[in-house]
Amino acid sequence: MYSEIYRPSNLSEILGNNEAKDILKTYLTTQPFSKAVLLIGPPGIGKTTMALCAANTFDFDALEINASKSIRSFEDVDKIRDSCRSAVNIRSFLNGNITRKTCVILDEVDGSDPHAQKKVMEWIRDKTRSVPIICTGNELPIVFKRNAEYIEIVRCFPPRPQDIQTLFPNEDIPKLLKECQYDIRRMIHRIQYGVSDTIPKYVLPPTGLPPEVSFVLKQRMFDLPNLLECHADKQGTSHLNETIAKYMNDGRRGRNNASLRRLKKSALDK
Repeated sequence: MYSEIYRPSNLSEILGNNEAKDILKTYLTTQPFSKAVLLIGPPGIGKTTMALCAANTFDFDALEINASKSIRSFEDVDKIRDSCRSAVNIRSFLNGNITRKTCVILDEVDGSDPHAQKKVMEWIRDKTRSVPIICTGNELPIVFKRNAEYIEIVRCFPPRPQDIQTLFPNEDIPKLLKECQYDIRRMIHRIQYGVSDTIPKYVLPPTGLPPEVSFVLKQRMFDLPNLLECHADKQGTSHLNETIAKYMNDGRRGRNNASLRRLKKSALDK
């Protein structure tokens, strides 16, 4: 994918977000790391890439962790915390590079467990912590908002269309950005693979039962989406009838004589 092949590796290659880059530079070049940095903003604008580039630029080993999947309990935070007791990771130590320290990057931290987020804040407040911590997320967790004195919250924004236009001179970047809701990763995928086929919407036929009618009326009253509407391929019933006919003609699957007699008997009884 273009988004991975042409992914920046240095902080100077990041377009826009100059304030966020300056904050990361100050944070990673000043010790001790008494705080943490949280990069928040819409998805697909390069928050994780910026954190990785900052760590690589200032000679850190980036330890990237998907917090929404890997941080679900206190024990998960303790395991990560214990593995970062030393500022130098085992790989750099074996290579003889004892000056290259670890930088912890907690990606999608807003999707982690709220109770585990409290444990992360305890780790950030720990005065014995020797590694920097950079978090990324789409939203600001309440736990981090209440501890703003221990974490520097940085708002990130999508790059300007004119900056991206120089990279793709043959594309209408402003139009693509609007269609992709300013998601740079999604826009690059659109340029590489084209427009994806859209699945048509199909409204399920209502049953007319009183609970269903009452529920649908309540949905309409509060302008909520229609739950009977789903994404499906509306093909009609012709393909279903053909499948059933073919299936029943198979001798192994067709009804045997005993089952047919039972069906006739139940019909006569009615």
